[in-house]
Amino acid sequence: MTAASAETSIDRTAVRDALERAQELLWRHQRPDGSWESLCDMGVAPTAQVLVALNHAGALSAHDAADGARWLRTRQDSDGSYRSHPTASHGDLGTTASAWAALHICAPQDSAEGIAAARAYVDRNGGTRAVIEALAGGDPAVVFLALAGLVEPSQLPCPPMLPALVPPLVSFMERRFHSGVLMVGGALTLIAHRLRGDWGADGAPPRGEIARRFAARTLGLLAVFQNLDGSWNANTVQTALILPALRAAGLAAEHPMVAQAVAWLQAQYVRDDDGLHLEAFGSPVWCTAANVRALIAAGTAPGDPRLVRALDWMIGAQSSIEQPAVDNRNPGAPRVGGWAFQPGNETMVDNDDTGAVLTAFGDAVRDRALEVDVSQRVNGSLALGRDWLLGMQNPDGGWSAFVHGLPAKRRGPLFTASVEVSLANPVLALRTLLDPPRELGDPSTEDLTGRVLDGLGRTGLTVSSPSVRRAIEFLRAQQFDHGGFWGRWTVNYLASTGCILQGLARVGVDMAEPWVRAAVGFLLERQNADGGRGELPDSYRDPGLAGRGPSMPPLTGLVLLGLIDAGERSSDAVTRGVTYLLARQDTDGGWPHGDWLQAIVPPDTFYILAEAAKHYPTEALARYLAAG
Repeated sequence: MTAASAETSIDRTAVRDALERAQELLWRHQRPDGSWESLCDMGVAPTAQVLVALNHAGALSAHDAADGARWLRTRQDSDGSYRSHPTASHGDLGTTASAWAALHICAPQDSAEGIAAARAYVDRNGGTRAVIEALAGGDPAVVFLALAGLVEPSQLPCPPMLPALVPPLVSFMERRFHSGVLMVGGALTLIAHRLRGDWGADGAPPRGEIARRFAARTLGLLAVFQNLDGSWNANTVQTALILPALRAAGLAAEHPMVAQAVAWLQAQYVRDDDGLHLEAFGSPVWCTAANVRALIAAGTAPGDPRLVRALDWMIGAQSSIEQPAVDNRNPGAPRVGGWAFQPGNETMVDNDDTGAVLTAFGDAVRDRALEVDVSQRVNGSLALGRDWLLGMQNPDGGWSAFVHGLPAKRRGPLFTASVEVSLANPVLALRTLLDPPRELGDPSTEDLTGRVLDGLGRTGLTVSSPSVRRAIEFLRAQQFDHGGFWGRWTVNYLASTGCILQGLARVGVDMAEPWVRAAVGFLLERQNADGGRGELPDSYRDPGLAGRGPSMPPLTGLVLLGLIDAGERSSDAVTRGVTYLLARQDTDGGWPHGDWLQAIVPPDTFYILAEAAKHYPTEALARYLAAG
C-alpha cells in the first residue's frame, strides 16, 4: 500500500468518534481532586503476604482474616497453584507458597481443601526446600511460610551481620547496591535470627553486642526510608516484609515505626464481593500525567477547569522533603522537586515519574493558554522538577530510576535470569558484596532515559543542551544491532524503542540519522498481521523474542506515538496500527489491555497497569489526527 492510499484508507470521522468516546471515559474516571488512579495488579502475593505479616504482628482481626482467605480461594487454579501475575500462563511456586501460608493462618478449616491443593503443588515442584532456595533469587515466600509456622526456622538462610557494621564496607555497599536491596538484606537477617530463637521472643532486644549493633544499624536505615504515612515505597509487599523485621529488631507493637506500618497496611484494604485483598501499589502521579497529556493531545484546552485541577494536583504531589542522601551523592544537586509514583512516597522519588510530569506540564504551557496564575504555578513547579531531574543524571549520561551514581550497565539486556545471591555461604555472600550484579544496583537504563528526554524536550531543552547530548550518546551506546532498545520498566523492546523515539524527536534530534532509522526499522519489522504489536515478558529471558507477541492495544498505541514522531505518520504501518485500534475499541471508549505488563523485577515479577489501555491509544489517535 502506498502512502497516498494508506492516507485515504482511514476514516478521519471514525478517528474523531473514537477519540470522543475515549475522552469521555477518561473524564468519567477522574477523581474529585483532579487525579487519576490505577491500582497495580501483581496478583495474589500482596494480599497473601500482608495477611501473614499482620497476623504475625497481632494486627489481623478474625473477620479480616476470613475475608482475606475467602478472596484468596477464588484465585486458586485447578491444580492448586497461584500465578505470579494475572496474565501468567501457569502457577508460580513462591506465590503459591505465600498463599498457602495465608490460608493456613487465616482460615484453616474453611480453606482445608485449598491448603491441601496448594501444599501438593509446592510438593510437586520441589517442596519447601525449593522455596527456601528461591530466596537466593529474590523470592521472599519462605519468610512468610516461616512466619506461618510451615517451615522450620532453622532452615532459613541467615546473611552475615558483620559487613553492615564496618563503616568503610557500608559506604562501599551504598555505592553499589540499590538501598532497597540493603534494606531487604537487613530485614531478612533480623527475621531469620528471631525466628530461629537466637534472640528470644519478639520485643526482646537482640542478644549479643554484634546483634544489637546490627539491629540498630538496620533500624536506622529503615527509618530513613519509612515514609511519613508509615509505608516503605508506598508498596504493600515491601512494607509486609519489613513489618516483621521491626518486631524482630526488638521494637514493641506500640513503637511508632510499627504502629504506622500496620495502620498503612490496613488502610490499603480493598473489599469486594469476593472478600478482602490488597494491590501492590498505586500509580496516581504516573496516570494523571499520562491522562493530561492524552487529553491535551485530543484537543482539550489546558485551561479547562478539569485539567487545571489535575495540574494543581500534580503540583501538590511534588516532593518538598529532601530525598535520602544515599540516593544522590551528587554535590550541589537539588534535594527536592521530583515526583514519586504516589504522593506521600517522599523517600522514593524517581526520575521516571518526574519525567512523566514534565511531559504533561510542558504540553500544558506550550501554547500559553493557561491563566496567568495557573501558568505561574505550573512553570514554577516545572522548573523545580527539571532542575532536580538534571541533578540526577548519571555520569554515563543516562538516568536510573531512584539512585544517582551506581555502577553503569554494559550494552545489552539485564535480568535474563533470576539473580542469585548466596545468603548461607559467607564467602559467596562476600563476593557478591564486593562485586554485585548490576541488577542489584540501579544503573541508567534505555527506556527510562528516553522518557526523561521526552519530558526535558517538552519543557524546552534541545540538543544544544550538554545534558541532552550526553543522554543521546548513552542511548547510542546501548542500541542493539537490530536497532531496538531494551526496556527495564516496560515490557520490553518495543515499548523502550517507542519511548526513545519520542524523546529523541522532542529534543530535536535529526530523525533521519541512520541510528534513528534503525530504531524505526526495528518497530516496522515487528508488526503483527492484524496491525497491532505485542511483546511478552518471555523476551527478558530470551532476547530472541524481542518485539514478538500477540497484539496489545496499549503497546500498539505507544509504538504508534514513536513512529509518528519519527515521521512515519503516513506510512502503511501507522495506518494499519490506527485501524487496529479503531477495531479494538470497546463500547465504553477504552481498549482491552491484552497481556501487556510493566516490570518490577524481571524476569519474574510484573504487574498490570490498567490505565495504559486508556491513555496510550487515546494519545496515539489524537497525535495521528494532529499530524495529518
